[in-house]
Amino acid sequence: MAFNVSSLTNYVEENRFDLMTATVLGAKMMKHVEVLPGVKGPHKLPQVANTIFFQTDSCGFNASGDSTFSQRTLTPGKIKVNMEWCPKDLEAKYFSTMMKAGAHSETVDPDDVFKIILGDVAAKIASAVDVAIWQGNTSSGTGNNQYWDGYIANINGGGIDANATSGIYDGSALTSVTDASQALELGYRMYSALGQNGLTDHDDACVFYGYDSHVAMVNALIAGGSTFGASLNGGLNGDPNADTGEGLIFQGTNLRFIPVNGLTGTSDVYGGRKSNFFVGVDGEGDFENFEVWYSKDDRKVKLAVEFKVGTQVAFPTEIAHIIL
Repeated sequence: MAFNVSSLTNYVEENRFDLMTATVLGAKMMKHVEVLPGVKGPHKLPQVANTIFFQTDSCGFNASGDSTFSQRTLTPGKIKVNMEWCPKDLEAKYFSTMMKAGAHSETVDPDDVFKIILGDVAAKIASAVDVAIWQGNTSSGTGNNQYWDGYIANINGGGIDANATSGIYDGSALTSVTDASQALELGYRMYSALGQNGLTDHDDACVFYGYDSHVAMVNALIAGGSTFGASLNGGLNGDPNADTGEGLIFQGTNLRFIPVNGLTGTSDVYGGRKSNFFVGVDGEGDFENFEVWYSKDDRKVKLAVEFKVGTQVAFPTEIAHIIL
């Protein structure tokens, strides 16, 4: 079974929405943050902060308190991916027995191979987007991380330092976020930092950390024995089919810790309200920009993907972090 390469555009036309959804919205972080569609250029995130003053109840009206407006700018990066394949390259491979005879061919046989290629391309782009959502930096980023500023760059060390050495924290700072012996202290510190600032009162409060930190946390909880038990709750709870990517709820706190690829290897941990983290995409336009066609000029199959992604946080002061 095969399809004519000249009709690939029709194939993509029919499947374009699914392909672009997998590419742009397939990144894991899209499930955990606020996604803003239709962002074609710099986008303002308006903020309002209110000060409230109680007064002694009496006759009269004495206005006090202010509503202060400010804004932060989400600037998306404009990205493209271009790839090409030569059908003749398959002739010498093990697919040769499944290809049509003849020197000239405008088909890629079998068609399942090409579908797998497209699916894998979409998944790889989504994975790279997931990392750049955190690690992107237009000033110092390299490779796929240089086209927009991720959360790390936008937060820029601001907010609540959960690795402080005074006040409610332990006397010595953490030296690792991937060491099981320090993982429980990491959990306590993030919960304390968020709780002391009233952020654990919200249902969408969570902590984002790398998968390397997640492994350390799981090991620490298991090693806790009767203190913590092996009940890694929050969806795990001993369920062999649970999605570990959804994280776990730190024992006794109801605060969810969610592992993300973008923080793996960074030695950074961030926590706050999910509704404080924004990703901007040009959703409607992006779904029209996944193209595959057969070029008769050079006898190659070509792929062009175009999309926009950007990140921003509305209130950096409401984000707790451990940055090593």
